[in-house]
Amino acid sequence: MDRERLQRVRQAMADAGLDALVCRLPENIVMLSGHWPLIGWSFLLFPRDGKPTLVTPHCDEREARSELWEAAVRPFLFGVLAGGDPFTAIQALLKEAAEPGWRRIGYEGSFETVAPAWNAAEGAVPAAVTHAMLQQCFGEDNLVDATGLLLSQRACKTDGEAAKLRRANEIAAIGLRTFHDLVAPGVTGIELVTAVESAIMRQGTGYQGARRVRAFAQVATGAEETSIGYRPMEISTGRPLADGELALLELAVVVDGYWSDRTRVRVAGTPTETQRRLHALIRQAQEAAIAAANPGVTAGEVDEAARRVIRDGGYGDAFIHVTGHGLGFKYHEPSPTLLPRSEERLRIGMVTSVEPGIYLPEMGGIRIEENILITETGAEVLGPAPKELC
Repeated sequence: MDRERLQRVRQAMADAGLDALVCRLPENIVMLSGHWPLIGWSFLLFPRDGKPTLVTPHCDEREARSELWEAAVRPFLFGVLAGGDPFTAIQALLKEAAEPGWRRIGYEGSFETVAPAWNAAEGAVPAAVTHAMLQQCFGEDNLVDATGLLLSQRACKTDGEAAKLRRANEIAAIGLRTFHDLVAPGVTGIELVTAVESAIMRQGTGYQGARRVRAFAQVATGAEETSIGYRPMEISTGRPLADGELALLELAVVVDGYWSDRTRVRVAGTPTETQRRLHALIRQAQEAAIAAANPGVTAGEVDEAARRVIRDGGYGDAFIHVTGHGLGFKYHEPSPTLLPRSEERLRIGMVTSVEPGIYLPEMGGIRIEENILITETGAEVLGPAPKELC
């Protein structure tokens, strides 16, 4: 049980005058209960005082009981002929678990991007029907949008959460090493994607007790594809790499509900002197940003540490995205975001990516991405892995 997390959230609820939280998003349920839902139909009723209740589909019940810290489990039939309308069952169970004296219940009213449950093929999110059901349960006047409270809680990880993210990054490093070893002339982006994902799933499942591991690898190859590698997605193709071409891996890994986000770039065969020089410049920029990432420093100062190196190297206009973003309960989180002139100050427990990049149409794109944890003494790189160009 992560008692530090429970204490933090309950103190924030007291400060906000909330009697309870009701959450459907898997990313918030795992933070508040320890259970990463298999599908997106679980609801956690988390009181400021007392024992939480997880209302969950019966198909999730076994895993929920084995993972939950302290919540009571209230299953309902789902996906079988004997089950009826799930919202009717959920509403009845939430009403039974609620205290009659509650007057302010926080809910997920403004999440626009969300992390999936274990079954990522079909997301389920709080929308109009969920909101109407919560109004029926608790009364419209009693519902309070707690999106800001939840996001602020997620910004600084506890020691227990940091350990989960350290494990997720160590598992991601399995994929980074696989990519490192396999890039060569004649290999395709699709072959690299399948090899990376397979290695992570096979070797990561069971690593330090990891139960459910999923990898989302994307590989761009060649100048045309990697020069637009700044986009938040890569399109992996079956085109074989030619000698001297770049391959860029964008890799998300989720382990029992905790996320990492890593990037590596390699050259198939022999790199050019320009590729070597720009790769060294990116490494220098990343190392400068990591060295600057201390508690109390602004996100803008960390961004500038990386951006200055690239600007002084003559490629400032080719570094066109932020230096980093928060992550942990989701692939991308809003806090902290390392971007120019940001006044947000880094705090102990924050986790952010550090990913400077240079993108040139004639050569391609080079980016290296690490995840770092802000500690009392500076930044800890999570899951170190090779980042050589060739």
